[in-house]
Amino acid sequence: MRNTKIIFMVLAGLFLLIACAKAAETSAPEEPQIEATPEPYFPTIFESPEAGPASEERLNDPRPNIIFIFTDDQPYHTVDFMPTVRDVLKKGGINFENAFATTPLCCPSRASILNGEYVHNHQVYTNNWPQGGAKKFIDISTYATWLQGAGYHTGYFGKYLNDYDSLEPYGYMPPGWDIWNAFLGRNLGADDDTGAAAFYQDFSLSENGEVVEYSGENTIFSADLISQRAVDYIAQNRNEPFSLTLSYYNPHSPYFWAERHDPQFRRASALTSEPYRPPNFMEEDISDKPQYLQDLNPISVEKIDISYKQILRSLLSVDDGVASVLNALEENGLSENTIIFFISDNGLTVGNHRLGLTKNCAYESCARIPFIVYAPAIFPPRTDLSLVANIDLAPTFADLAGANIPANVNGESLLPLLQDPDAGWRDAILIEHWPTEEGIGSRIPEYYAVRTLEWKYVEYVTGEQELFNLIEDPYELENLAGQSAYAEIQQELKNRLEELKLE
Repeated sequence: MRNTKIIFMVLAGLFLLIACAKAAETSAPEEPQIEATPEPYFPTIFESPEAGPASEERLNDPRPNIIFIFTDDQPYHTVDFMPTVRDVLKKGGINFENAFATTPLCCPSRASILNGEYVHNHQVYTNNWPQGGAKKFIDISTYATWLQGAGYHTGYFGKYLNDYDSLEPYGYMPPGWDIWNAFLGRNLGADDDTGAAAFYQDFSLSENGEVVEYSGENTIFSADLISQRAVDYIAQNRNEPFSLTLSYYNPHSPYFWAERHDPQFRRASALTSEPYRPPNFMEEDISDKPQYLQDLNPISVEKIDISYKQILRSLLSVDDGVASVLNALEENGLSENTIIFFISDNGLTVGNHRLGLTKNCAYESCARIPFIVYAPAIFPPRTDLSLVANIDLAPTFADLAGANIPANVNGESLLPLLQDPDAGWRDAILIEHWPTEEGIGSRIPEYYAVRTLEWKYVEYVTGEQELFNLIEDPYELENLAGQSAYAEIQQELKNRLEELKLE
């Protein structure tokens, strides 16, 4: 049975494209590798000694378990380099191809995930106080409090909100969580582009308010700790409805990976990839783009290519976690009454439009996110083009749990859409940004954008505008704003944008 599970979990024998040179933590060139035999790839499956069949009473309870897995700064397309996510979740689930972070930055997006509001309403504008961060977020009404009130057991493992360690008391446990394991003590500074290596190794954790150090002899790769805690949680709570959140720091800069994944995405490895080269990679002519972009000094292509391989390796630990969760659900008899949601908190540019490796921008590479709902026993697999967003998660979780959805929530429950692809749905979504304290995000002016299935229209506080026909120009190479031939559609989108800003 164990071999069957491993085969089911990952379909790991599929190879991708071509191999690359060895990635380093710096921008130095990688040394070529000469191995003749490909390095195999198999998922690391974390198991719980407490696993066992769920009770008949639980299996007869119609309330589904809700598992929410999300990554940090994951480029949209990179799910195709995660074997389990690609071959199990994506193929067996509902894959939303038009999914967005309404503000493409960590803390604002995470606040929107927790309470379903646009950032202009919850006002966590950036990652750090006083404009944002954990101290700015009002945590008394989140999907955790709603689900706990509806009789669900709730567990959180991983990264919480940026600047979480500034909350008092140190190790603060937010309301609504029965089990709380959140990274502490070495949170990101104002420059979120730099990242924090200590969130991967030698970190501290708030365990239900008690601070525990994972360093020295007690050290463990953070993603593996999250995965192990998750499968233990599933086993321990298999006889009651639960909501489990896994918030991985991967693949955020500095893009660390588990040692066991070091051979992958190199020459003679099972998992390979070509350099990332979409049509807007290091875009040559940016004369029609905002001034901030024209003023940026792009990082080297070599650095981008090296970091890209590191991102792909970093994501393999998350993929192992997904495989382990699937395995745990099978071992505990919960596969058919559990719904898994997989997203990233925001996207990431990989050299798109001359931007290096960053978020915050209004372009697709920043705002677009992977968004998969996996429950093949409940919702038949399909690809869905509907406009969905991070703000839709909280009301969806509440709807699934039978909890009330507060009137202030901007997002919509996905449940009608999950049940019926022809259900009525929104025709536009708002994307908004406020300058950050440091980093490239501080150079991007405040903007508001409306995204429809066909168009994107952006207004910057500088007076600059962008208009893209995403059907004919999906890589946003030609800015149509101000052209007389598109004046009518631009005015229509401007009107729609003003409506969204008032929601």
